[in-house]
Amino acid sequence: MPGDIIAHALQKAAGSSPAIRAAARIRIARVQSVADPGRARITFEMGLEEILTLPNRDRRPFFGQAQEVAASVAPDLLRDIPSDSVVSKKFQSGKLIDIMLKHGHIDAAFDYAVRYDDPFNFPFGYTGNLMHKLDDQARRLILFRRVVDVWRASQNSALMTDRNIPMKNGLHSGHIRAHHLLSDFIRQFGWWWKILPPEEALTVVHEVVHAAMEQPDLGTRAGFGEGIGFTSSREHVLFEVLHILRHLDPLLAESLIAGHQQLAVAARRYPDGQETIRQELEERRVDKESSGAACGVGFSMAGDQSDFAYHMALRRSSESGDFGPAIDHALKRYLEDTAHDSPNLAPKGLWPSTCAFRSILYSAEKRSGREAAALLDHIPDEDLSLFAEIELAAALAGLPEFQETWSTWRPPPPMQGTPMRAPDGSPIRCPKCRWVPVREARWTCKCGHRWNTFETRGICPSCQYQWEVTLCPGCHEGSRHADWYPLG
Repeated sequence: MPGDIIAHALQKAAGSSPAIRAAARIRIARVQSVADPGRARITFEMGLEEILTLPNRDRRPFFGQAQEVAASVAPDLLRDIPSDSVVSKKFQSGKLIDIMLKHGHIDAAFDYAVRYDDPFNFPFGYTGNLMHKLDDQARRLILFRRVVDVWRASQNSALMTDRNIPMKNGLHSGHIRAHHLLSDFIRQFGWWWKILPPEEALTVVHEVVHAAMEQPDLGTRAGFGEGIGFTSSREHVLFEVLHILRHLDPLLAESLIAGHQQLAVAARRYPDGQETIRQELEERRVDKESSGAACGVGFSMAGDQSDFAYHMALRRSSESGDFGPAIDHALKRYLEDTAHDSPNLAPKGLWPSTCAFRSILYSAEKRSGREAAALLDHIPDEDLSLFAEIELAAALAGLPEFQETWSTWRPPPPMQGTPMRAPDGSPIRCPKCRWVPVREARWTCKCGHRWNTFETRGICPSCQYQWEVTLCPGCHEGSRHADWYPLG
């Protein structure tokens, strides 16, 4: 346990501003949890209490990070932390399960998943990771039945959503949401269906087929190697459960193949669907191992494309031990965060430069051990140095690296343009500050598309994601999208 580093960090934090002290304490608590969970809980609660006293604009961005640290230190405290309405609940719920699993809180992750009561934001993808971690079949069955029940509830709710709002080609957002939820579910069902008794699994796969056949075919672009592709979302869903139908209802499988051309082509190449694909992949893996062929090393990243140069520099630094190029990229971010004409007004603990220095110190410790502390001298800001020092201690303690979520906020200049109005003629305005959006205003979806969110009632035209909360450029506060329309 790197107690000397943490003691120094606590001392520095005590003399810092409330926002810095709060952010530092919750991260220090994660390191303390390795050797002294009781002390870690106290430190975390002190940090959380201080976060709740911050001004609203500074407080809200920390809720997501506080939730993530709570998931690693004391998951039972999650109920005491408000949700950050700006962050996708589905993304956050999955991230919390992932953090609990990485920090060994298997039971807490199980309880969190089986009690999660928001079907639209249920973390379907991460329940598969949790299933692998559970060591008894009984709890796996409980969890998987919960997954099935949540999917059923989500389908019924989604299809009742926005029926009165026409979409292009006669679709409404409920159809699109139901399809996305079905896609999330069948990835888990296709892998874990054998946990269910055969008659129960048969009922579920029949429900999946019924949903695929009854819902509109939205189209897709999906491929499975060797020229097998789908442009029909319906036939893609049917292919995803083909292997289950082969086992439980072969007559239905043959009937569907006979009536769907793309499915028939795919079934000729992969007779048992995903089961055939997995078998072939396993055979190739065994052949490579037996021949002594080395597996290739892949690298992927998510986020803004402008971050690619930094991530590549950090990767090369981790391999060579020379972290100078990565430090240079972080310093460039620091100059952007502290620009005189347009400074980043988000809390320092969430600055892009803060997150970059944290990652550098963590990676440097994995490469050079305690010698990585010398890199702290390259950080030009005492607060950022404090945050990086805590991450160095986390690496020394053997903790997994946190996936950093950075934040920027710069007040927008006054907008000129035509004020937007609802179809009934009433103005659209922020429920908190009364700011009125103009037609020239733009919001950015998580898929990267930019558009005026009030032209589609919060539905992204590119990926069809329904934004339940809209951020106001005037006060930088999030409000339920529906509340922007005074008369409903």
